[in-house]
This record gives sequence, structure tokens and C-alpha cells, in this order.
Amino acid sequence: MLGLAPGLAPARESPDVEVALGASNTTDREFTAVASVAWLPELRRMSNAVLRAEAGAVLVDGRGHVVGRDLDESVVVGHVGLRYERTDTGLTLGAGVGGQAGETDALSGDVQFITTGGWRWERFSLLVRHISNASLDSPNDGETMLVAGWRF
Repeated sequence: MLGLAPGLAPARESPDVEVALGASNTTDREFTAVASVAWLPELRRMSNAVLRAEAGAVLVDGRGHVVGRDLDESVVVGHVGLRYERTDTGLTLGAGVGGQAGETDALSGDVQFITTGGWRWERFSLLVRHISNASLDSPNDGETMLVAGWRF
């Protein structure tokens, strides 16, 4: 643990908590609200990029009754992963793995994989995120979301 402390020191100097809100859809365009929070401590600074650890949670709100689909329950996905952020262009890419509380036709199974792509300008981010179990369990509809985030 003590060996990691010097590497985390720069993270305290820059914003490293991101809160995001947006909308998600699944296979038949059933939209719902989503919210997420992530801790993004800096792991390594490169000449034109930053590599960050990511630990967070995503809330996918239940959609209510949808005929023929089980989408009414809200689901929370806790996750860990990495995020790569370009400091010159703002390009942001991330990948992680997580577990969920709750289950729907869109998010089923115990393990979920999270991929993220988008752009960041200073404290503001615009991200597309996909959460899916990668066909480890059926059904495997997944959630694809567009979120706007603010880094604190």
C-alpha cells in the first residue's frame, strides 16, 4: 500500500470524482434515465495522455411495465477498470468489469463488462458507455447510454 501512495499524490491535485447523468436504451429502443459516479485517481501521466484507475457505480433506472420484456427493475452496476484520457484531443477510452444488484432482460448474470468512449474538455465529459455480460448469461441485451459528466 505504501508503495502506491506516491503515485496517487498527483490525483489529489486534479479533479478525480466524476458524476454523470444521461439516458440509456436497450434492444427495442426502450429508453430510461441513468446516473453514475466514479473515482478516477491518476495512475500515470504520459506526454499527451493520462492513465487513470476507475472505480464507480452506474444506476440504470427501471422502465416500468414494457409488454413482453422484464425491464421494470432498477439495476446498479459497481465496477473497476482503467480509463485512458488524451490531454491534447480530449479522447477518452475506458474498460472495466463489474457486478450488479438487480436484474432485467438488458442486464442479467453476475458479471458485467463496461466499455466507454467519448471526449473530455477540462471538467466536462460527453461519453458513450455500453454495459453487457458478453453472452456469459442469457438474455444478453445490454445497455447503451449517452451521459454528460462533470469532474470534481
